[in-house]
Amino acid sequence: EMARAVCRQTMLLCAAGASSALTIGRLAQTRLHAGCLAASPSIRMLCADAPAAPPEIPPFAKLDVRVGRIVEAWEHPDSEKLWVEKIDVGEEEPRQIASGIRAFYSTKEDLEGRAVLVVCNLKAAKLGGVVSNGMVLCASSEDRSSVAFVEPPAGALPGERVLCAGMVDDPASPNQVKKKKLLEGACADLKAIDSVAMYRGVPLTTASGQCTSPSIATGTIS
Repeated sequence: EMARAVCRQTMLLCAAGASSALTIGRLAQTRLHAGCLAASPSIRMLCADAPAAPPEIPPFAKLDVRVGRIVEAWEHPDSEKLWVEKIDVGEEEPRQIASGIRAFYSTKEDLEGRAVLVVCNLKAAKLGGVVSNGMVLCASSEDRSSVAFVEPPAGALPGERVLCAGMVDDPASPNQVKKKKLLEGACADLKAIDSVAMYRGVPLTTASGQCTSPSIATGTIS
């Protein structure tokens, strides 16, 4: 009988201990919650004072788009779709660039002497076995039945950078352009609107004025 009494007493003590521990735990949790609530204004103040995240840099701002002038053009020896051009972009030597526009410009006289826009910070690549060091920007109609050069304004000089107001930054390296798919990102928002070349609704310009696509009023640019 004494053993049973001791056992009951022990059980009561254990239950009381567990209850006390539970009570203390709940009390601590309540106080911790109250402390967090009390600290919230300070936390909110710290958040308000924290520096804002850096603004997005639009892909076009990282492209080195320049005014170019085609000084020479010839048919690609192995492709009926390609012209190969030598284009003055303000460097010591003209750049060689291949363009898939023979369906829309039938003779080299249609190309030579023309002012164009050239994306200059692309990795050189071979098109049909011919090295192409850049890309000429063209506007395309919505059904892609028409393709035409995007033209810089009269008076723009070869090598002059083409800008978009409020979206200007140092050009990325060719490796960065490829890795981050900056060209694809920019072309997604390049449009011809009322024959003006625009990026996200803002005209592409040089010091001489706006860049245009005279023969294509509405379309995409790439």
